[in-house]
Amino acid sequence: MLYWPLYEMHLSDAKMRDVWSESHTIASWLRVEQTLAEQQAKLQLISKSTAAALAAVVLDDLDRDVLINDMQLTGRPIVGLVKQLREKVPLESQHEVHYGTTTQDIMDSATILQMKEGISLIIERLEAIKTQLVGFEIQHDSDSVMARTNGQYAMPIGLPQKFQVWRHELDRRQVAIETSAKRGLLLQLGGPVGDLHLMGQKGDALKSNVAKSLGLETATLHWQNSRDALAEIISSMGLLCTSLLKIGHNINLLSSSDIAEFNESNRSGWGSSSVMHHKRNQRCSEFAEATARLGRQLAEGINETSIHQHERSGGVWISEWYIVPQVFLFCSGALMWTERIFATMEVNQEKIQQHLSKLPNNS
Repeated sequence: MLYWPLYEMHLSDAKMRDVWSESHTIASWLRVEQTLAEQQAKLQLISKSTAAALAAVVLDDLDRDVLINDMQLTGRPIVGLVKQLREKVPLESQHEVHYGTTTQDIMDSATILQMKEGISLIIERLEAIKTQLVGFEIQHDSDSVMARTNGQYAMPIGLPQKFQVWRHELDRRQVAIETSAKRGLLLQLGGPVGDLHLMGQKGDALKSNVAKSLGLETATLHWQNSRDALAEIISSMGLLCTSLLKIGHNINLLSSSDIAEFNESNRSGWGSSSVMHHKRNQRCSEFAEATARLGRQLAEGINETSIHQHERSGGVWISEWYIVPQVFLFCSGALMWTERIFATMEVNQEKIQQHLSKLPNNS
């Protein structure tokens, strides 16, 4: 139901859905296979004709139904992909397709490419939200608001302080994501057991060349059973979701009938109830909170999937196939709704003054 047209636009950003769509995922697998073949041909590990034949393959050349059937049989989508790619080259060259690599190399590297795209979208949204917050800081530079501690009136503070605290927190979350990305956006290329033994003395050069062509960094060895760098990225996104959850929840509180210092939108029909026609519910903040909560909860699971046995562990790896895209999708939804909050939110100065006037003079 998360992908029903009725719901999906409320749970994730359209651009992020494109990044993690089935079509783009398969296209990313194909890109890794083609880049690998191109660089292998340059190192004379396979023939140039095989690399050229693979380079000519486009997504529409692949039979999706056959891919699905092969996945049902083998439990790994790359098996069926390689079978179709081998059909694109002469029989005597088919062994050169997917040469010396393994399913996890292709899927992990493709996932990293998608993560790189997704992080760019996240940073773009974060920058937009921080710009919005600066606008509120400037607009309300000389305004005060009632501070609340433990849910009770405390004392007046400058209204810009609320927006500044949120902005600085988002700054820190952005730095954490960017820093973890520098460490974690790594090509995975190790072959069946991680040592690239079929590449001989050309293994390191091949890995470096493929990474450079794809715009990725390289691990010293491999990371097929060492998931800390990927987990760090997902964990940093989980912390971003935590911050967005907090912001959305606080705006929801400040928009409630009893406080009403903030108002999300004056749009006619916005947040209406099916039976209580007087209500105008805070839809942006509630969806920001919901999607951020889901992103945070899913991100916590990445620590469990990092516990691999020996050189490869399929059970935990398969769990990543679900967790990683969903964290990106829900994080994008939380950012989308937070940006919408600040695009329409109004500050009710009358209510703020009413609350400030209730503070005793000797406080």
